Amino acid sequence: MMDLTAILGMGYDSLLDASVDKSPDEVVVTKDDQTFYIVSQSNHEQTLASLGYKIVVNTGE
Repeated sequence: MMDLTAILGMGYDSLLDASVDKSPDEVVVTKDDQTFYIVSQSNHEQTLASLGYKIVVNTGE
């Protein structure tokens, strides 16, 4: 099994905090609408999307 913590990194309890911390080329994802993670677009496409994570803040936002 892959180590999701290496991909997800630190979780945020606040979508606003995650949105402020991310860089323009990153996305914010969540699986439960309670914890948010800043990840690269490619990590979402290659791994996280198939595990049920959805993008809540897109690149450039």
